[in-house]
Amino acid sequence: MKASFVLTFIFSTISFISTAIAQNNSSAKSVLDNASKVYSSYKTIMADFTLQGNNKQENSNFSEKGKVYLVPGSGKFKIEMDNHAIISDGKTQWNVLLDLGEAQITDVNPADKSINPSNIFNFYTSGYQMNKLGETKVGTNVLSIIELVPTDQSQNISKIQLRINNSSGFIYDASVFDKNGNKYTYTLTNIEVNKTFSSGIFSFYKHNYPDIEIVDLR
Repeated sequence: MKASFVLTFIFSTISFISTAIAQNNSSAKSVLDNASKVYSSYKTIMADFTLQGNNKQENSNFSEKGKVYLVPGSGKFKIEMDNHAIISDGKTQWNVLLDLGEAQITDVNPADKSINPSNIFNFYTSGYQMNKLGETKVGTNVLSIIELVPTDQSQNISKIQLRINNSSGFIYDASVFDKNGNKYTYTLTNIEVNKTFSSGIFSFYKHNYPDIEIVDLR
């Protein structure tokens, strides 16, 4: 599982949780319902993030930092890192790989059921068992620990753990565990809401990347 997959897993638009969750836990659902309500109340969200990964096969660790901009409910988001950017206007997605010197263009598929930035807050409406494992304290923040386990055993993901701030309703961090024993954790900091974004922030402009080759995968 690559870092780019985890990044596209973390960020999303939002919708309310349905009753279709398999074997749901009422306490877990209550926490996620509240997070959904809080998240969808904002016009825009901007935050810094840190992504940390542990790869057992390669016996290696990595850490990356970046920034995310998104508009809840629209499918629009932008993720910025030193050598990588992901931009979506809700219809088209640009995956800019600066180290490879290319920008990959794909269509956003609303019917796609895979975990991606457009469905992080409602991907678990079906196909996941959920449970609240308890609470923990980080500084002055009390966090609820929610575990999601795929019912489809063919998935490479073994489980997902979300820690959600009980006070703000925001995700504090999210950890993805795969079946190879690897773990990837994303932590959100410096959250700002209802900021006005610059025009065109969710569009790709070639003049911003003059040395990039366009690879159209549509």
